[in-house]
Amino acid sequence: MNRWLWIGAGAAAVAGAAVVAADRMGRRLPVEHVTEGGLELAQPPGAVWDVLTDIDLYPAWRPGLTHVERLPAAAGGRPRWREYDRHGHTTYEVVASEAPRCLVTGIADPDLPYGGTWTYVLTPAGEGCTLTVTERGEVRKPLYRTVSHYVTGEGASIHRYLGALAHRMA
Repeated sequence: MNRWLWIGAGAAAVAGAAVVAADRMGRRLPVEHVTEGGLELAQPPGAVWDVLTDIDLYPAWRPGLTHVERLPAAAGGRPRWREYDRHGHTTYEVVASEAPRCLVTGIADPDLPYGGTWTYVLTPAGEGCTLTVTERGEVRKPLYRTVSHYVTGEGASIHRYLGALAHRMA
């Protein structure tokens, strides 16, 4: 019995040291980051715009989303919504919109350990268009910064999103 107590205490000490080390690493990383991704699509900007702005259909093509809840509009009538996935929920709002060329969405929950905006720019290209997505994010908690930078990568969300959109538009 005493042996298992020592093993448990040792495991707890190692886990605690790992969390402290990861927190220290995160404190050295910048709070803000910018990452970008792009996609060439066969559809014209208007058709892609319709998919980008149809909030109710997000769960149909974005893996991991269980459902979307529309919320009362923000100041100026800008759309707001809450996305639900296995990690919980995040509230978003449209920050700026110039159809069918530029859309800026932002996280509308200052209590989360992360925040920021995504800027979608649609540029006509032949019969289709090019979509560029720029994330201007901030990760407020050092431990989350470590995971975001060293484990998942700051651009992981954009690449996952663009992959799902490419599949949806195919």
